[in-house]
Amino acid sequence: MTAWMQSLVANPVLVLGAAVMSGLLVGRIRFSGMTLGASGALFTGLLLGFAGCSVPETYFTWNLVLFVAAVGLLSAEDIVPVVRRYGFRFVGLGAIVPAVGALVTYILARLYSGSVPPHLLAGTYTGALTSSPGLGAALEATSGNPLVTVGYTVAYPFGVLAVVLFVQLAPRLFRMDLEKERAELASVLASFSTSADRISQEKSSVPFTTLSFMFCIVGGVLLGSVPLPLFGFGSVSLGSTGGVLLFALCCGALGRIGSLPMRMDTKSLVALRALSLACFLAAVGISAGPKVISAVLEHGVLLIAIGTFSAVIAELVGFFLGRYVWKLNWILLAGAICGAMTSTPGLGAAIEATEREECSAGYGAAYPMAIVGMVIFTKLLHHAFD
Repeated sequence: MTAWMQSLVANPVLVLGAAVMSGLLVGRIRFSGMTLGASGALFTGLLLGFAGCSVPETYFTWNLVLFVAAVGLLSAEDIVPVVRRYGFRFVGLGAIVPAVGALVTYILARLYSGSVPPHLLAGTYTGALTSSPGLGAALEATSGNPLVTVGYTVAYPFGVLAVVLFVQLAPRLFRMDLEKERAELASVLASFSTSADRISQEKSSVPFTTLSFMFCIVGGVLLGSVPLPLFGFGSVSLGSTGGVLLFALCCGALGRIGSLPMRMDTKSLVALRALSLACFLAAVGISAGPKVISAVLEHGVLLIAIGTFSAVIAELVGFFLGRYVWKLNWILLAGAICGAMTSTPGLGAAIEATEREECSAGYGAAYPMAIVGMVIFTKLLHHAFD
């Protein structure tokens, strides 16, 4: 390899850019109506990492913080009106589904503790629930242990597949009449239309403000550094991931902190979220690339089984609770289950299967709590495994 080629391979900006660009191109390819989207950057990053490329760890940390701050500010506006209308049912799903997934993973981890490293199983949990913030929390808690990313990468495709198949097959398995569900939802939305318009008018947004955004990051990092007692288990902190997310949610819900506006232009936040997510996934893929092949060969089948089982059990618990206890409309519940699984590909499948965009309302209501739950339960899993 010439000196010029070596300099290109050693350039972390070029490596990350190439991983993101190629990953987004791969993410556009449709597989039975489903695309990987930004997640394609994870897999192209793995290939580059396996080929010997590398990027600094700070690339991962910084893009993760940008991502969760944008998610928090975007989700804050949706969570308030939905909670006003439907109580805490969607928020409850966002907490319970990750909790069930964590519990199942913990039980399976104890059963197979002698054959699979615990950090690999912790990554499997975040991959089964397709949670990038959960992956970030796990990496932060383990000081960047690459086995976490390996477990995430192996389980992720099957976690996506589990939620996509679930939202498509559930109406048939549980004999739901989609036409009736659509009619009932239309009636409910019509009864709330006047109030919804009022709430929408109360919201105001301003152009993206860098100062406000950085305030969320700095405040969140400080919040995440505060130790929280676990009563008999020592203490744990939310870390930068959970701290920034919670702080951004609170700021976004308030709308303004002093002279700083917190409800900023949605298009700018969506673009920042998409860019930071793709860069984050590419960075973690590059760092885990060298270890993925050996892990799949040694533990692949077991990790896939654990990840798929955790995802399916978590989805079933969320479905029975939402459908038969809280009597939620299936269209909203389908979106909420995807939100509780933090699965954007699943949301796309839910919209296609129900032929209604209102799935996004359930997704947006469950998603913020699901991310918080993923961060907390990932930290608890790491504490339990240690």
